[in-house]
Amino acid sequence: MQTDIGFRHWVASHGGVYVAPDAQTSPNPYLNVPDRDVVTTNGKHLTLMNPAYVLRQLMQSGFVAKGRITSMKPLNPENAPDEWEHQALLLLEQGETEVTEKVLSNGKAAVRVMAPIRVEQSCLTCHGDQGYKVGDLRGGIDVTIPLEKSNEIASTEIKRLALNHAIFWALVMSGIGLMWGIGKSHIRKHELLTKRHLITQFSIDRAEEPVYWINESGLISYVNDSACSLLGYDEREMLNLHASELNPDHPREKWAEHWRSLKEERFLRFDATLKRKDGSTLPVEISANYLSHEGQEFDVAFVRDMSSHKEATVKIAHLTDIYAALSQTNKAIIRSKSRQELFDAIVRISVDFGHFRMAWIGVVDDASRAIVPVAWAGEGIAYLDGLKVSADADSPYGQGPSGQCIRAGEHRVAENFFGTQITAPWQKRAAFFNFNSSAAFPLKNQGKTIGTLSLYSDVPEFFTDDLIELLTEMTDEISFALDRMDLEASHRQHEAEQKELVERLMASNTELERFAYVASHDLQEPLRTIVSFTQLLDRHLGDKLPPEDRENFEFVVGAAKRMGLLINDLLAFSRVSAKGVSFSRISLTAACSAAQDNLREVISQNHAEITVGQLPEVIGDDVQLMQVFQNLIGNAVKFRHPDRKPQISIDAEQKDGKWQIAVRDNGIGIADTTQDIFEIFRRLHAGNQYPGSGVGLAICKRIITQHGGQIWVEPEPGHGATFRFTLPV
Repeated sequence: MQTDIGFRHWVASHGGVYVAPDAQTSPNPYLNVPDRDVVTTNGKHLTLMNPAYVLRQLMQSGFVAKGRITSMKPLNPENAPDEWEHQALLLLEQGETEVTEKVLSNGKAAVRVMAPIRVEQSCLTCHGDQGYKVGDLRGGIDVTIPLEKSNEIASTEIKRLALNHAIFWALVMSGIGLMWGIGKSHIRKHELLTKRHLITQFSIDRAEEPVYWINESGLISYVNDSACSLLGYDEREMLNLHASELNPDHPREKWAEHWRSLKEERFLRFDATLKRKDGSTLPVEISANYLSHEGQEFDVAFVRDMSSHKEATVKIAHLTDIYAALSQTNKAIIRSKSRQELFDAIVRISVDFGHFRMAWIGVVDDASRAIVPVAWAGEGIAYLDGLKVSADADSPYGQGPSGQCIRAGEHRVAENFFGTQITAPWQKRAAFFNFNSSAAFPLKNQGKTIGTLSLYSDVPEFFTDDLIELLTEMTDEISFALDRMDLEASHRQHEAEQKELVERLMASNTELERFAYVASHDLQEPLRTIVSFTQLLDRHLGDKLPPEDRENFEFVVGAAKRMGLLINDLLAFSRVSAKGVSFSRISLTAACSAAQDNLREVISQNHAEITVGQLPEVIGDDVQLMQVFQNLIGNAVKFRHPDRKPQISIDAEQKDGKWQIAVRDNGIGIADTTQDIFEIFRRLHAGNQYPGSGVGLAICKRIITQHGGQIWVEPEPGHGATFRFTLPV
């Protein structure tokens, strides 16, 4: 529900959103505001969706929790409250922050929740004439949440408790039964009881679960081997220790209170922190059982080590915080107007949400190769005073994580800051600020590593694989934002100098910004959440999942990853058209060779033969033209004929004042079709036959067009195809 409310706040803060009307989303007849329906400069009709309209459609489509919006003074009669909603709204008006009630939904237990919608300044545009003021109760969001999952968890815990009790009482009653066994003779009875007692005692002594018995005074009268091993004592040392010496939560003066509670309840379960002999502490769960035997009373305690459970809980909590940091990073990217503003926001987010002790961003000075801090946050920022860090491989200050990260363009981690020589120049300084591990992640601009995001923790080996993956994703998004900022700056600079290019540059910039927003925010973040939380849930449930449910998890993750691949291809397509490149004289032979190097493995696996004729030098971008060769050669290998080895030939000729380059293959060819195969997402084969997203040829066309040329195909179905493209001489 908090997601629903947060989404509504976001839409309200922007005054609603404009969408193209369709059968599902028609213009809102109850929205009487200026410019509800507009027409763009290119003739596209748009209609304004207010926050309630947007949230209602999201609920109906299943993108957020099922529910509905209601109000005492609805503009839309369908939003009038039912009896329960009417009473709930009255309670909210009286100051309640939330109204809940247990109900039956589809015959199953559920909780019905009503959360308030308060009037904000942006709401008065549509509802000001209804007499509302900022802060008034506008209405509420009514959501019904099933309790089936919670009931399953409770049922499982009850069964586990019942089993523990049964085992314990079975052991106790077996011992009592043995003591009162009837034999034919006193000697035989004694021998039998002694034998059974020894078996029971041996089982408890060697039990994997720690067990200790405490008498009414709080003194330990029995411990098994596991209890001694867990706490670091031998049996002689533990006997006659007071329970308060092991469990500080039960001091001597409160022992009598604990004993009374145990006698009344007969069984207590609680979390505690036990103290080992060496002074270290251990989180545990204690099951205390009251036992009265032959005039003596005992607290029979079974101990469960919760260390791994606590560690897993902490890890999940920290990863959740990093997900929040990713979300905040996306917001900062959207809000920031300058590189410095973005850098300042990123270091604050890293410290506030990532719980790092300190974070700083350094940028490489091209002249001195020094890594200069430009933004910082957290404790110990004095660490940066006079700090020497270099990107120079020959400098002693260039061997740490930051210097290596700059040179390699990849993250570098010092898991133990004081256990490696690469951090030697800074270890004395780091010890003063209690930095025990650090990591540096590259920040790239136009494909070049310009700086690093450096993070510090007071915990050794803090940077797990999952954490590194999320931080890498975060810095990739920052790098993409830097590219976007540069592109926007370039557009602004050339706008005044080249008026004739204004319309084309503005269209390209608008397209890139729209695409970057959708890919980075509306598509990538939900996909990342689906994949990450599905995998976390899968690992958390483990073997408890039935095979069918595990297979469903795999389907979800697989589908989301395929969607992620499609988004990445879209980003590549967008960058080709939007990236401002500086053309120079380059060798097509070198570009073709580089493409073959990139495809070396697939060429080798398919035993493809490639013949390259004499190729000219042209004016262009070597990376983009290499990408054209790579896409065309890759397609020729992918669409090979099953009955023959792939043979590919590449040559060039000068024709009509232009270079014409031909890439021929002997594959399956292309059937005669009226479809434009260079259109983005255009595929002539099913995805299960030939993998791909249908973006490669569209990228080729964009690149060749950008170079002032043309590209086309000459198909020979069943015998292969020839792709030709032209470039200026």
